[in-house]
Amino acid sequence: MATKTLVNIVDPTDPIPTYLFVKEHYAEGDRMLLIAAASDGEAAAHMARQLAPREVQLVVMKRESDDYTYERICRRIYQSVDRGAHYYVNLSGGSRYMALAVQRVMECFDSEFFYTQTRENLIVSTIFDHHFYDNDDVFFPIGYHMEIGEYLQLHGLQHSLDRGTHLPIRPYRATRIIFDLFAHGHLSAAEHSTIGLLREEYRGNYDTMSMRQLMSYGIGRHNPVPGLNALLRRLRFEPEVAGQLSRAEVDYLTGGWLEEYVYHVVCHKFRPDQAAIGVQISRPGVPHDNELDVVFIRNNQLFVVECKTGIQSVHMFNEIVYKATALRQSLLGISSHSYIFSLRPDSDGRLHQTAALMGIQLCDPHDLTGRNLYRLLQQVHRLSDPPQPAAPRPETIG
Repeated sequence: MATKTLVNIVDPTDPIPTYLFVKEHYAEGDRMLLIAAASDGEAAAHMARQLAPREVQLVVMKRESDDYTYERICRRIYQSVDRGAHYYVNLSGGSRYMALAVQRVMECFDSEFFYTQTRENLIVSTIFDHHFYDNDDVFFPIGYHMEIGEYLQLHGLQHSLDRGTHLPIRPYRATRIIFDLFAHGHLSAAEHSTIGLLREEYRGNYDTMSMRQLMSYGIGRHNPVPGLNALLRRLRFEPEVAGQLSRAEVDYLTGGWLEEYVYHVVCHKFRPDQAAIGVQISRPGVPHDNELDVVFIRNNQLFVVECKTGIQSVHMFNEIVYKATALRQSLLGISSHSYIFSLRPDSDGRLHQTAALMGIQLCDPHDLTGRNLYRLLQQVHRLSDPPQPAAPRPETIG
């Protein structure tokens, strides 16, 4: 098969179409041409590194005024084209203005045109001509499935997926027992207090802890947790080592169990390509990092679930929503979807409304059981399963 050059317009806000187009159409020996606005030169260089070791040519506008000067865009692209090459041109990405200029220039050469539609996980092959009713658009489902790490790296993020297992420490049955106790309000105030005390005093503080010390007089300067034994019996929790709790087990008892429950539900119900718990992400050179409680990817769509066993006030909930919104908008990109799974019932619907206004899906205990969970399942499938495109029908203009 003859070699070709893949042409893409760099869009730093959504690098996924470029990456998937290359994954679908690149063959050994092909070249690549990345076109970028003057302000997106760094993003173009980052994309070129993600596509290495393939041969990549960068065409970056020289001045910011070139980004909205049609003739300058066309001249810059025209000067970079090899007249004897065959081009696969992906018109997704960048501004509409840039896409129009790329289409106009590449029509002068031996080119085939495509559009990568990531929400439907499709690539459309089209012919630009004066025939509107010959049904020559062809739809190709994208066969490549990204992993979580690929998605994060494309957005310039470091992650902890290569450190630790990011898998549950307990089976689904164990997490379901605790979920049912919380979701149906079967825990007493004293039991909730014991969990709160364990969280405040010991979460993240020690690698291993003696149960006798924890219950009797505490460890170091930390207060004892006298109701711990009764709580463990109530939760049907058996420590891996008799008479002591590990750091991971304390994390689990004080909220990590919900993350594991969600992970099990996600893997069983949603059938993701990959799922993980407790993934740390950060931007290189920025000291602050964030943790994704549960993250999974399905058909190249990323889903992030924030898990909250206790939301004390509407103010606290608003802060959680704002954080989830900022995370999606500034780090994870438009091919991501954000959820909050909360054990606080939303009887009047106000929390759901607040989250929806910010583009976040809230799921309270009522949403996570029975038919409501089925509806959530259907929503995730709609977001990540490509529809079967219907062939366009000729229409009469009159």
